[in-house]
Amino acid sequence: MIRRNLLGPVLFKELATLLRGSRAALMITVYVGMVLISARLFYGVTASQLDFGQPLLSAQIGQVIFIGVSLVIQTMTLFLAPATTLSAVSHEYERGTFELIQATPLSASQLIIDKLIAAMAFLLLLLIAAMPAFTLVLLFGGLMISDLVPVVIVILMTAVVGCAFGLFCSAVTRQTFNATLLCYAVLISLVGGTLFAASIWSLINGLSAAPPSLVVANPLSAIATVLAPIRPPDDSFTGGFRPLVLLSLLSRGVIDNRGVIAPTYHATAVIYGALTISLIWGTLVAVRPRLRLTREDGVMLAALLVYGLLAYMLRGWWVPGIFP
Repeated sequence: MIRRNLLGPVLFKELATLLRGSRAALMITVYVGMVLISARLFYGVTASQLDFGQPLLSAQIGQVIFIGVSLVIQTMTLFLAPATTLSAVSHEYERGTFELIQATPLSASQLIIDKLIAAMAFLLLLLIAAMPAFTLVLLFGGLMISDLVPVVIVILMTAVVGCAFGLFCSAVTRQTFNATLLCYAVLISLVGGTLFAASIWSLINGLSAAPPSLVVANPLSAIATVLAPIRPPDDSFTGGFRPLVLLSLLSRGVIDNRGVIAPTYHATAVIYGALTISLIWGTLVAVRPRLRLTREDGVMLAALLVYGLLAYMLRGWWVPGIFP
């Protein structure tokens, strides 16, 4: 009874559903296994450079593994975060239990926030389980704890906006299948479309660096901004396969021809914060039985205005990420 009163009925039920049974254990095992396998593959590819007679420092191995593991975790978070909330609201409609929830004293904000917190708690558990992979990287050197902090922040903000977007798709479509199609169509268009636009711009303008504004909304480009200063020199590697070629693709528009790195992830964080508030607000409106203004709308509008004011006051921190 104490746990139920402390967590709330919906949050307690969602946490129990996510964490009980073999499904959660299987997801944790697969998640951590993929991270460790990717670390081993990047180590093997980097160590193979020794076959070409190229001297290789231990710090360079650690940097490449760190870049590869960070990109893998960010990619899995990008597509896994919405999956944890895609059925959160639609299942209630499909099972015919949403009307019963509306008959209870539970408000729409309590329902949505509890489901969002439960999904974020599960994703946080996955990230904590994958942290030992980063400790293995630190054994090679070439990195500091300060290099890990911005990477974790970018991954967490991607998880938050991803969960909010999955919840929004679930509430708007009210069908899990349609919500899945809508969610991943938008994600693939966002990731692929921004990189394609940056590539086309670069080709049209004599292979010069594209403006960071073209890739500022791309979560993979945001993580590439954080990882770019850690990248070892290209002349450290030989052979046909370069482990860092993916980072070069994702950082298109982030690093200019002079090697200057734009702090794109600062602008991405500001955009994702405003987007998260807007998605939660849209979800609250979608789950109501009829369109009407409530106190929740006033709270969300005030939160959005305060956030906009703070973003304006801190414009010197994030605007250079779009316009260096």
